[in-house]
Amino acid sequence: MNVVIITARKGSETIKNKSLHQVAGKPLISYPIDAARNAKKIDRIYVDTDGEEIAEVGKKMGCSIIWRPAELRGPEVNHGEVIKHAVELVEELEDSLENVVLLLGNVVMVDGQLIDLSLTILEEHPEFDSVMSVWEAADDHPFRALEVEDGFLHPYGDPNRQVSTARQSYPIAYFYDQGVWTFRKHTVYERKGPNPWWWLGEKCYPIVRTWVTGRDIHTLFDVAIAEWYLENKDRLKDIM
Repeated sequence: MNVVIITARKGSETIKNKSLHQVAGKPLISYPIDAARNAKKIDRIYVDTDGEEIAEVGKKMGCSIIWRPAELRGPEVNHGEVIKHAVELVEELEDSLENVVLLLGNVVMVDGQLIDLSLTILEEHPEFDSVMSVWEAADDHPFRALEVEDGFLHPYGDPNRQVSTARQSYPIAYFYDQGVWTFRKHTVYERKGPNPWWWLGEKCYPIVRTWVTGRDIHTLFDVAIAEWYLENKDRLKDIM
């Protein structure tokens, strides 16, 4: 059995009631729910939340609700602990649970096809623990990262690291793109995944997408990008 768990807490420091913010005429939380509903390999959808209004949207769209306990609420809580708690509860309800697809509640750029692809990879490769969608860094490579110290910019991390301006010389770096974390249920208890995503197990396989197809929403700038994506995603399919 495969389930989707969507994590969506109430409150936000950037956009008020972010998961309920209207994006192209729909509450933001409805987009990951629609993606899960459109996936052919998903048996049940859960919304993990501490917000009554978020839960109400989930219920109307056919989702089961996982109520987040008080100790797992707020912006400082480790997301992995929220995920672990949700998986534990789902395991109690679903005897045949095998795989979990974890989606963020503030994401537009995810669809049923991506969810099904991630599950197909796990089905075809029993040696894999999980699948994560990622994008490949270029100008935003970690070797080019900076930090501010005493009011001025300095290389992030090792100040003596010598870095070329030719980004083609860097080892390829990837970043999670806020698409899918798909994992076998047991990995959440092993804590062996690539930090900081310890719940994904040792063998995490990448699905590489273009940068624009993976972005969660934190600001109104991100909302504008999401709305552009929704207007243009059909003609972008060949490059995604």
